[in-house]
Amino acid sequence: MINLKFSKNISCLAKGIILIVIFICWSNTCFGQKIAVPENIQAALLTKVLKYNPQIPQNSQIKILVVYNDNTILDKDEFIKGLGSSMAFKAITTRELAKNISEFDVVYFMEGINGFSELCRSNKVLSVTATTRFVEEGEISLGFGIENSKPKILVNLTSLDMEGQSFSSDILRIGKIFK
Repeated sequence: MINLKFSKNISCLAKGIILIVIFICWSNTCFGQKIAVPENIQAALLTKVLKYNPQIPQNSQIKILVVYNDNTILDKDEFIKGLGSSMAFKAITTRELAKNISEFDVVYFMEGINGFSELCRSNKVLSVTATTRFVEEGEISLGFGIENSKPKILVNLTSLDMEGQSFSSDILRIGKIFK
């Protein structure tokens, strides 16, 4: 009788462990990191990549707008921490973009924010995004993805040209190019 009770307890314990493992795997799939490259690494890469853009003034502090929404407030803070003191920045919501864009060299759009490519193009401001798909589709000029488990620079040449921007061949050689 005791062996039967013990074996039922082991069976219940095993089923419980299996359910926990399934839940953890499912939650990692559904609620995992939204973007491939963490915000602080994107910020560090951006500070280096901008040195290869001749339209960005190198003799003064580069001015960057960080555009966020309610869903990206925490990510915005991580991105800003990654910039350090290398750039002058201003964090704004999408509602404030039109009145601020002309005073900045770069606009960085947090994850999922799109629909502002014309504003960047008309103001000749470099657009950067946390959403790789927007670079691939030509809405944004610069982004960062993952290739072979390493960060990769993504550049859309058509969008870059429409913004009046360019990068040296050094960046284009190591980046993934879209047209």
